[in-house]
Amino acid sequence: MHVWRGTSSRLVIAACANLPGAAWAHAIGERYDLPAPLAYFVAGAALTVALSFVVSAMIARGAAQVHASGGCAVSLGPLLPLLRHALRPVAIALLLLVVIAGLYGDPHPAKNVAPTLIWIVWWVGMSLTVACVGNVWPALDPWRALFEAADALARRAGMSGVAIGWTYPQALGSWPAVILLLFFGWLEVIYPLASVPAQIAWLVLAWTALTLAGMTLFGRAVWQQHADVFALYFATLGRFAPLGGGPDERRVLLRLPGSGLLGGDATSAAIVAFVMAMLATVLFDGLLGTQAWRLLDRTVGGWFPQLLDRDGYILGTAGLLGVWLMFLGAYWMTCLITARLVRGHPADAIAGLFVLSLVPIAVAYNFAHNFSYLLVQGQGLIPLMSDPLGRGWNLFGTVLYKPDIGIVDARFTWYVAIGAIVVGHVIAVWLAHRAALQAFAELRVAVIATIPLTVLMVIYTAISLSIIAEPLVRFRTPDPSYSLNSILRHGDPQPPPPAVSITTRSPLFSTQ
Repeated sequence: MHVWRGTSSRLVIAACANLPGAAWAHAIGERYDLPAPLAYFVAGAALTVALSFVVSAMIARGAAQVHASGGCAVSLGPLLPLLRHALRPVAIALLLLVVIAGLYGDPHPAKNVAPTLIWIVWWVGMSLTVACVGNVWPALDPWRALFEAADALARRAGMSGVAIGWTYPQALGSWPAVILLLFFGWLEVIYPLASVPAQIAWLVLAWTALTLAGMTLFGRAVWQQHADVFALYFATLGRFAPLGGGPDERRVLLRLPGSGLLGGDATSAAIVAFVMAMLATVLFDGLLGTQAWRLLDRTVGGWFPQLLDRDGYILGTAGLLGVWLMFLGAYWMTCLITARLVRGHPADAIAGLFVLSLVPIAVAYNFAHNFSYLLVQGQGLIPLMSDPLGRGWNLFGTVLYKPDIGIVDARFTWYVAIGAIVVGHVIAVWLAHRAALQAFAELRVAVIATIPLTVLMVIYTAISLSIIAEPLVRFRTPDPSYSLNSILRHGDPQPPPPAVSITTRSPLFSTQ
């Protein structure tokens, strides 16, 4: 194991040596000079979120009873079932490709299709697709497809299926999925060998064994509802999407974004922790590239050098868990305050009532943090399609394609990020208000119940924008003559040429 670890580390170092010198978390090699101080943007975004609370309260006057809209059912005829059946063998083939490429392909992450398929196309691309379009994961889930294929074969052979049907321990709830989501977040942002193809292949095989065993012991539906982290993660994101599952397999629901998060079954403490983990993992990914984290790293290294290691496992793990616990603690504190304001409703019930209204924030930060990264790094799939194992093939004639890292710039990414974060928080405020109107009979009580959560959302808006801004914009003292009044009178001045910067997260491919 020690030999393999050393060999893998050298592979990663060799891969990084071939990467372009100017690259940041979203693959942009420049920083943008804001037309106004960053504080103006942060304050404006926070004020917009606060005003959305006022608007929601005013619109809801005289409408104490609000019901979640089921959307409009649209029939696609036989197309939808055909697509589901057609996508299953594709999903299984892609799973096999990742394993084969990881075990037998080129060990360089940039010359092997496994890292790009897993970290860019699947994890980033699938997350954004599910949240912005609809939950297509059940049709593309290769482990579900494998289990259902085995189950169908068993039934044709005269058996009752492959599931043993053990009773799932109710005490566990969805806590296995919470732990697995934190572990997966740890792999993504802390584990230094997460892009090594062989490591990816073994992790995929381990998850395949675990999830197929769980489905066999407890049944597919029970396992995916409680312990399958990816099924639960994509299902939660899919409730935000404008397309939802219809009343039968031939129809889909068209609905307002976020409306699928209203109503539904009672939410457990594990689901509260799961949503907090969704927020924490993506925010921590951005936090790792900030000056605040580097200062913390230096401070801890100076005071407690025995707690640090070369790869940053200890501090990174503590930081990820710490951010998650901070989110969880802040949310529970907010619910405790709300319980004091609206007597007769315990804090745990309030936590379950409002937690899904935070999902749009997770979607927004995911979009802000990863959209440009997907556009740039996703191009790496084009040459890899022709040579997935790094064997010198050119199956489709695309192996010489050079990704265009200038497809987006820091200015575009900044405005996409700030727009996504503000819109996500505004939708979250609206959903929280609607959830309160469903739960509380009096409009006044419903408005009061959402005040603490709105304050928390305003604070989170400011924090998330500050974190997303650091690798994108310059932090400099503004010109004393450059004020908001001058902007209003004379318009925005032309910013100076952007400066090239180096940041923490490197792309998988090089354009040099």
